[in-house]
Amino acid sequence: MDKDEKMKVTNTDLLANRNKYSIDILEKNIKHLDEKMLLVTQTLTPEFCVKYILDLDIEGGGEESYIFDVCYILQFQKHITEKELNDLITFSDDLS
Repeated sequence: MDKDEKMKVTNTDLLANRNKYSIDILEKNIKHLDEKMLLVTQTLTPEFCVKYILDLDIEGGGEESYIFDVCYILQFQKHITEKELNDLITFSDDLS
């Protein structure tokens, strides 16, 4: 068992170690990590963003309802293009 398998990452770790964690480690810890903290502190893949962060089903006009749309993700993940996200969204819609 390698050290990454047991690594427990917290939101505080994300803040203290910007762009440090691999996608694999983040996926293993996703249940207790804040999506906004992930967006702001880590370099994520388009696939990770669509799978774990993007929320197209947010309803209502609550204060946080805008957060996890395509534009918000692109604001913090500058290396990702809108086309990459939209292609993945279309692909995952095709699979459903």
